[in-house]
Amino acid sequence: MRRIVYLSTATKLMSDAELMDVLRVSRGNNTRDEVTGLLLYQGGNFIQLLEGKADAVATVYARVEKDPRHHSVLRMLDGESTERLFPDWSMAFRPAGGVTAQQRQEIAEFIAKAPQEAATTSGRRALRLVSSFVESMR
Repeated sequence: MRRIVYLSTATKLMSDAELMDVLRVSRGNNTRDEVTGLLLYQGGNFIQLLEGKADAVATVYARVEKDPRHHSVLRMLDGESTERLFPDWSMAFRPAGGVTAQQRQEIAEFIAKAPQEAATTSGRRALRLVSSFVESMR
């Protein structure tokens, strides 16, 4: 199974209604394609985890890269895994208001260091960040 975590910047700040529309479409597509994951949105930035069969994740990620609602897509993690972090979520979601102060700080640090860390292959920080949300959603 393939897992990708990316960071991107929205072309404009998104309203709750716009975010819900993104989620509605994404959840439908992901259910169809058997892709699961998580979407975080904070301060005009998206952090998304996609996981599933390698070809399905590649297809979804290619669609993401072409989406005009965001730019500067940085792949922070791209690897294999034996199990899903979000097996029951076609797309779990957390807006900025739904996270703790500590999680907001973790996201801010992740975003600040992303350009330098995108060039690395480990993706450890991305996996730690996403894992903290896995625990908070159980």
